[in-house]
Amino acid sequence: MISLRTFLLAVLLAGCAIGDSEQVDCRCAPDTSIEIFPHCADAVEERPDPKTPLSTQTPDCPSGPQLFLRERTRPEAVLANLTSIFQAQPEFRSPQQYMEQFTEDFVFIPDPEDVQLYPEVYAVDRDTLWGSAEERNFARIVLSPERILSAHFTRWFRSSLDERIPSDDELREIFIFPYEAEFVEIISAAEVDSVETIGIKGLATIELVTPTVENPVWSIAVWQDQRDRASAKFSLGELRALFSQ
Repeated sequence: MISLRTFLLAVLLAGCAIGDSEQVDCRCAPDTSIEIFPHCADAVEERPDPKTPLSTQTPDCPSGPQLFLRERTRPEAVLANLTSIFQAQPEFRSPQQYMEQFTEDFVFIPDPEDVQLYPEVYAVDRDTLWGSAEERNFARIVLSPERILSAHFTRWFRSSLDERIPSDDELREIFIFPYEAEFVEIISAAEVDSVETIGIKGLATIELVTPTVENPVWSIAVWQDQRDRASAKFSLGELRALFSQ
């Protein structure tokens, strides 16, 4: 007999054809729900070439319950979606939905001090210090209910205060804004678990792109991080390093 959880997830995920006679129009991902997409159990973890049209048209098969996020028809919606995912209840924090906000060739540029602090994470001998594969791994860890109890952003992009730089062809926009947040980490112990608050603060420069102006679908292509050197709080580059393994 089908479980209630399976039934509810099937209803939520009706957009990805999963009936017996239907073709599955989503691609298997490392965190895909095997309960809902059993064919993914034997799938090879291979990401499509980001240069091919199929890679931008076919979404990952979902990993579980999905949040109702803003349509990515405006770049500000993508930025808002990030905080919505981080601040969601643990069971609704979806790495798959998080990665949908990024391009396949996404690049994160950490602060130079963070590169020096975490050389085992940001290896300078690599062509890219941090790409989409590293971001996907970070998302799986930092959004896990077993690692993070909650997150709360007190400062993120504000249209009335912060800088945005559109390109002449309207296919690219750069947003520059300060950020501040608290993540409550679960510290596992033999007898009883405890929690620890991780404060983060810094400056984000985020470049978003869309393939067309007529039917825009915005995604984050480049994210440059800058530490707040007047604060003892961590940067988002440090948070990525801390939750990279």
